[in-house]
Amino acid sequence: MTKFLLSCLMLLSMMLHAQITLGAGSTNVGTAPISTYYGYSYTQQIFTKQEINASAAGNITGLKFYLDPAMSIASSSQWVVYLGQTSKTTFASDSDWIPLSQMTQVFSGTVTNNNGVIEITFSAPFPYDNVANLVVAAEENSSGYDSNDFDEVMYVYPGAANSTLNYKDDYNDPDPASPPATGDLKNYKSVTTFEGLVPNPIPGCPLVSYPSNNSTFIPLTPTFTWGNPPGATGYKVSLGTTSGGTDVANQVAVTTNSFTPAAPLAPNTTLYLKVVAVGTGGESSGCSEIMFTTAPPPPANDECATAITLPVNPDLNCSTVTAGYTIGATDSGLVPDPCYGNPDDDVWFKFVATATNHKISLLNIQSVGTSTSDDTYFQVFSGGCGALSSIFCSDPASGIVTGLTVGETYWVRVYSYYGPGSNQSFDICVGTLPSTPANDDCSGALVAATFPYTFTQNDAEVDTNNAGNITACTDGMNDGTWFTFVGDGDTFNITVTMPAGSSFDPQIGVFSGTCSALSCEDTEDSGYAGGTETISIPTLSGNTYYVNVGHYSDSFDYPEEAFTIDITKGVLGTSDVKAEKKNIKLYPNPFTDVVNITDAANVKSIVVSDISGRQLRVIDNPATSVHLGELKQGLYLLTLVMKDGSKQTIKTIKK
Repeated sequence: MTKFLLSCLMLLSMMLHAQITLGAGSTNVGTAPISTYYGYSYTQQIFTKQEINASAAGNITGLKFYLDPAMSIASSSQWVVYLGQTSKTTFASDSDWIPLSQMTQVFSGTVTNNNGVIEITFSAPFPYDNVANLVVAAEENSSGYDSNDFDEVMYVYPGAANSTLNYKDDYNDPDPASPPATGDLKNYKSVTTFEGLVPNPIPGCPLVSYPSNNSTFIPLTPTFTWGNPPGATGYKVSLGTTSGGTDVANQVAVTTNSFTPAAPLAPNTTLYLKVVAVGTGGESSGCSEIMFTTAPPPPANDECATAITLPVNPDLNCSTVTAGYTIGATDSGLVPDPCYGNPDDDVWFKFVATATNHKISLLNIQSVGTSTSDDTYFQVFSGGCGALSSIFCSDPASGIVTGLTVGETYWVRVYSYYGPGSNQSFDICVGTLPSTPANDDCSGALVAATFPYTFTQNDAEVDTNNAGNITACTDGMNDGTWFTFVGDGDTFNITVTMPAGSSFDPQIGVFSGTCSALSCEDTEDSGYAGGTETISIPTLSGNTYYVNVGHYSDSFDYPEEAFTIDITKGVLGTSDVKAEKKNIKLYPNPFTDVVNITDAANVKSIVVSDISGRQLRVIDNPATSVHLGELKQGLYLLTLVMKDGSKQTIKTIKK
């Protein structure tokens, strides 16, 4: 055989088997290239030139995507796929869709799960110049969805932040020519094979998935992980205390995509990590460093006896806070009863009461453990470390402790709600409440006499629930602060807004009659926590109306927070009427046998779990009333899987 013929055969073989696979080996699941758990989806992904790492420009002849061979895509099989070239490396925002005009449709038809592979062959190849980055877009047009253990099924791997933009919905089929106003940004991409491209024999730089750049509170014995670039047969890991340094690990050779240092790292130290891939053609070059800071030493206030003294602020502004963290803390051995959660990482503080009521707040909460969770819990005690008596529990990040004795010392322990791996850093503040507002009771309602009327209620946190919840309307609410006006036959518009960063979820109630005999005119609770509420009331001339702004709950007495109320007259335009919120409420809580859902039509399923996260029951297409009488007494997590793609977990107590 001549050398020329042999060369031709080798070239033909390379062309026939040319392919580049990104993310091979990952079995994590997500919504790329499509969502199987929702009726319709549209997803765009950006794969960078450096990540693809082709040896030269070439024609992409097809794509492969991967999933569990046992999973069904029978109701998620109608795909349209587009390819394009872009200078973007990530999506700038959740509305930064790449226009359809910059992409080429390469496939439209039905796909199948062939032993864990979805293979798409193009009718015409797509030319890739090996200069730009690639965008892969896919829409799924089947109206149904595949339950598959109530999760997505497409395999994804960790990618750069915001490298995928996705929209999914059970009812709205998105149009790629005019994509939805907003989608969801993801830090992953689908495990993908690009058919027709020849890989560079020198592998590209690995993308470090843990830790992220500039991260803090990294454990002292971490396991670094990164993606598998095509062609990599091994890696070299360097770690140092200076940029480019190797004093901790000097090009340590590993064959897997993870590495744990031989000895624990120094606490509270900034380190620099660099991973280089090794292949048959050489080593990747130009790889960037990851900078991170290790966790501080175990907290000094790990036990009650070493509690940190908190200053008491003269108001609620929290101008003085104390930093804290639970990572590295140990269990004090004190059961939380009557509180809840797992205090395996509790830390301790104390303060001397200067008033009978104080507000304790946890601020700037950050997840710093190996499990992503910012759910903190705190418990307040009287007595001393040897004879503690629980007087207050708070799952919310702030709460008002009442009935204190001025001059007495009180202890506060803070812990992550969940078990091992769940840790947080935070700032803690003890605030002093102002006097009860003048309009705490309906009889003291502030009079709105001229319009537009505006009032900012900065002291709402100290109003009382008076005689109990307001139940004149079907949707009851807390008794908050009060306003009143006299109708003149016009429509009065009442808007309540919160300051930036507020977690207050208010409800507006409008009543006629008298304070002792309120008659419901209307009520509004359709905004998110921290969002805006607006209600319009047609009035009768000379009729007196009362407005209550309180927490939405009609089961618990929750504190109100600062807000601004505006009252105007006239019919609002369409643009002034806001859309209905998508978060759902469960009531009553605690419950005995039945839990009610405020908007069951938008709930796809409910997952019932115990506090350890163990799944107990899944309820598909729930009705307004959910029967849970078979559960034992205790605390449960109800995860609402919404039809708009979101999930909401609510803690409930079975009495």
